[in-house]
Amino acid sequence: MTKKIVFIAGHMRGGSTLLSMLLGQQKGFFAAGELNRIWDGGFTNNELCTCGKPFKSCDFWNAVVENAFGGWDGVDAQEMQDLSKIVYPATKFPLLTVPSLRSTEYQEKVNRILDIWEKLYLAIFKISNSTVIVDSTKVSMYGILLTQIPNIDLYALHLNRHSCGVAYSKRKKRELPEVHWREEYMTTHSIVHSAYKWMMRNLSASSLKFSTPRYLHLRYETLAQRPKATISQLAEFIGETPPDLSFFNGNDKIVIKESHMFGGNPMRFQYHEKQIRLDDEWRIAMPLHQKASTFFLTWPLLLAYGYRGFP
Repeated sequence: MTKKIVFIAGHMRGGSTLLSMLLGQQKGFFAAGELNRIWDGGFTNNELCTCGKPFKSCDFWNAVVENAFGGWDGVDAQEMQDLSKIVYPATKFPLLTVPSLRSTEYQEKVNRILDIWEKLYLAIFKISNSTVIVDSTKVSMYGILLTQIPNIDLYALHLNRHSCGVAYSKRKKRELPEVHWREEYMTTHSIVHSAYKWMMRNLSASSLKFSTPRYLHLRYETLAQRPKATISQLAEFIGETPPDLSFFNGNDKIVIKESHMFGGNPMRFQYHEKQIRLDDEWRIAMPLHQKASTFFLTWPLLLAYGYRGFP
């Protein structure tokens, strides 16, 4: 049976954790979270898995690491962090997409990082007993790299949210529950920084359509307003039909089962009946000058993604 990775691309605070949790309820799907973060956040810092245990104390991740590498000492987490900085920063886009441009030294590093990632993903498939892994890393260069893992089909979901909603969210102070040994908060950013990153991340995510024939663009607002219809659409896109919608308790309420996601929005730690609603607090609470600045810095892509007029 074909193994599939559903890679969610886009920008932070854009709804990727919600989408991962919803897809993770499907039979045969495993919501892994932001897997590119496990080397520093998991192996090095031992942050919490969503099961509530530190990464190295989680039975699931222990089984994965044992299967993939023969134990925690079987892979060098620092090497993976160093390779990531060399192999897939944004400046390496031409080399990632056109292999003939690569030097022998760079190709060796690509082969090394792909070998380790392949072992990790295959172990996750096996231990989770799934055929679809949902990876919400969002970094498009990483997604392009994953298309080069043999015998795995990558499905790119380009998820975006209105730039004003993202900019407003990134001004909020939110605690990071996974950092269990001290009080720490998600990084906040200025309006200009958020707008610039929103443009760059979404343009980068669009480039995935040239790396895989399995590319789909989706708006967060559509997901939040029509979750059942959206999950049905995505199941058809991924080729896993019919979808299981039994976890919906009514049209907009869901019962989330415990998972082993690593990285993402703090909402991933909440396991109970959850009401899905459109988070558009920014429309009222965001100061007009911030809303105007964000809109005029990002309006070309807003129009391209179907957001019409000044909010």
